Amino acid sequence: MSQIGSRIEAALGTYDNECRWELIDAIVSECPDDVFEVSKQLLREGDQRARTLAADILGRLVTVDQGQRMRVSQTLRYALAAEREPGPVASMVAALGHVGDPATLDLVYPLVGHGNAEVRLAVAFAVATLSLQPLGPQSRLALIRLSRDDNSEVRDWATHALGTLSDVDGPDVRAALLARADDDCHEARAEALFGLAVRRDPRAVPHLIRALQSPHVRGLEVDAAAAAADPRLLPALWALKLSGLADSLRLRRAIDRCSASERPPMA
Repeated sequence: MSQIGSRIEAALGTYDNECRWELIDAIVSECPDDVFEVSKQLLREGDQRARTLAADILGRLVTVDQGQRMRVSQTLRYALAAEREPGPVASMVAALGHVGDPATLDLVYPLVGHGNAEVRLAVAFAVATLSLQPLGPQSRLALIRLSRDDNSEVRDWATHALGTLSDVDGPDVRAALLARADDDCHEARAEALFGLAVRRDPRAVPHLIRALQSPHVRGLEVDAAAAAADPRLLPALWALKLSGLADSLRLRRAIDRCSASERPPMA
């Protein structure tokens, strides 16, 4: 058996995700001349586990060899149009996100309401990475819808894409972020607060105060306080400084910005 063949057999045989990605990295780095054709054949002839692996390999391939982008994009587009199983669909969509061809968004948008959460998570990632800035109407609507998803990982990625990766603004975007300000998922909640803060939305402040007072506070909430630059946050920031729970440099920056009297009020 060839080197790439043995690596693929091993990747297909393991159910340890970390090991599987290590094998994929080895396939891409050690067998670069054969990767594309072997993966293309797996997409055409393999079972659903093999098709999933092939898509994951192609997604990793374009991150190390940009010269492969267009033929990988074309191959994935054809494969996705014919695919029905959620595992391969999710990997194909995620791989398209790595390819970075905005023209493939037309294949991604219809999957926003897919019944499988893994597929919707891949869609959130792909819409975030493929969309041109400022966000077009379809990308904007897709991310807003995904930010309300039942799955916390999907909500987190969509909220991150909407609030942090994009500077798009408007009542609909702010309403979507505000809806996540009390999310059960800590990551989605922090992303929402940061997105509201950088847009200088005063409705973030009460939520930020509660977040800064939580024993589970993390760096993103402190960064959100710095972006908000609102003096109402100072008592919570000083208390956090005394607690020693936050990074001192981030905290100093937030305190300085909230203390700056020349900073205009949030509007």
